[in-house]
Amino acid sequence: MVPIVFDELNVFTFPHSRMRKLLHCCTSKFGHTDFTSLNDFEKLLIRLQRIFKEFMAHEEIENHLVMKKLKKKLKQNSQIDDSELICDCHKVDRFTPLMALFRDGYAFIRRGNADRMSYGVKLHKAMNNFYKDFVPHMNEEENDIQPLLSKYFTEMEIKMMRTQVIKMTLQKRENSTIDIIYPIERPLKIYVISYEPFTSINSLSDHTLQYIMKYLNDRQLKQSCLIVNKQWNQCALKVLRDRSPISQLPDEIFLRLFKYYLNPYDLFNCCILVNKKWKYIITDKTIWNIVNPINWARGQWNSNIPLEETNIDQHHYDLFKTNETRIISGFVKYFLPEYGSSIENLILHGSITINDNIARKIFDSCPNLKHLNVGMTKLTPKAFLHFRWINSLESLIVEGCELMDDYLFINLISSCILLEYNDLFIIEDTHQCLVDKISYEKNSLNQLSLCQQCSHLYKNISNKFKLKILNLSGCYQITDYGLNLLINNGITEYLTYVDLSGCIRISCDCLSLLVSSSSNLKSERIYFCDNISLSLLSTANCCQNVDNNFGRFCCRSTY
Repeated sequence: MVPIVFDELNVFTFPHSRMRKLLHCCTSKFGHTDFTSLNDFEKLLIRLQRIFKEFMAHEEIENHLVMKKLKKKLKQNSQIDDSELICDCHKVDRFTPLMALFRDGYAFIRRGNADRMSYGVKLHKAMNNFYKDFVPHMNEEENDIQPLLSKYFTEMEIKMMRTQVIKMTLQKRENSTIDIIYPIERPLKIYVISYEPFTSINSLSDHTLQYIMKYLNDRQLKQSCLIVNKQWNQCALKVLRDRSPISQLPDEIFLRLFKYYLNPYDLFNCCILVNKKWKYIITDKTIWNIVNPINWARGQWNSNIPLEETNIDQHHYDLFKTNETRIISGFVKYFLPEYGSSIENLILHGSITINDNIARKIFDSCPNLKHLNVGMTKLTPKAFLHFRWINSLESLIVEGCELMDDYLFINLISSCILLEYNDLFIIEDTHQCLVDKISYEKNSLNQLSLCQQCSHLYKNISNKFKLKILNLSGCYQITDYGLNLLINNGITEYLTYVDLSGCIRISCDCLSLLVSSSSNLKSERIYFCDNISLSLLSTANCCQNVDNNFGRFCCRSTY
């Protein structure tokens, strides 16, 4: 190939030869690009951006090394006509609209072939207009500006100017070749949705990734950058956090705000929908230690204290029943599977709709249940049949449950044994053992007790069931037999509070045995029927149901 010899005094020959090659490259690339191919389409956009970065660098070099010096010379010689020619030479911005058009092209990668073809027609038209404008511009510089340089500069000055132009052109070209990452011109989302991955993207530092991601909106970060890899996920999350000052608060602050200043309605209807961080904090078990879904059904979201409703008319009763049915259904179906393990204090006091089957489902979903209040409900002892989490229970309140009888204690003791030795032993004395014979035949109730085999098993696990509070107020069907079951099997050992108000079938002897069996039970913490006269409990409290208006049974009240 014959080498090209450049005029030593022509400043524009070398850079313009490079610009013409780039224009030919653009034309050639357009002719071989299939706009229906994502790979070809993306390569075209990248190539055009790199080429036009070099065009912009070329114009910058000419302005700084040639035009600026020429204007200074013309100003010194007061040549008005020539100075106007210089001013008009680079007045038009030819590159910024095209660079914007290239950036817009990345939005067509996920669109259909027809949209990309339409964009290709628009791009081809813009490139033709640029070609028709830029080639005459270069000719103008060579034919009009170069003679002015020869007129006002010496040969040595022109040679030095030409050397500087060539040096800067080669330097800009080299930087453009090495530069692979385009933090502004090439949106970051293209690295995610592109079919051809860039191996160089894996070597980016966290700082560089975060800098580039600042130019993307939240939707692009969440839909694209979060799913690339662990590094991208962490950088995208940091950028999102920086955009939201409130998200920079520690989790402990959020937890305190959610726990003490917001009620369950606000948490579930507002906070849980904000982001994943808030949703994760809401699942913290300390928020849901105490739960009262019955208050929720009655519109009381800010307090867990049971509501004592009196004189409810039929309209409000039907309204409460409808709301409670809806709330309890959602509570069992959606709330308990997610937050049931966090509940330690469950309050179902005053429920209208809860039955034994629903109660068992609720109990089974609360493995860490310590305090249970089912007062003023229509539950029967069957609700505690095979109570799975009996060993963690510390407080049991069944006040006002008039359907409760001695089978409540039978089911509790049976649950302790069956939970620990489920399917690992066979009961020999099936006729007399209350563990095997859990029936509701009143005539055989007084003959049931733990057989020798189950009694030995229960002694090994009785220390796990540490019931401290027992409220049987108004449960008038409870008799000495049921209370003796608790005493004889060591369940009363840890009791610190007992309320037997309205339990008219409890005798003095049974009550004395209860007090002597528990070292932690003080007389001031005992309530029993006024008909019982017990000198040993001179400091004990009387019946609490005498003047009550809330429906708990008392032999002296007429509710």
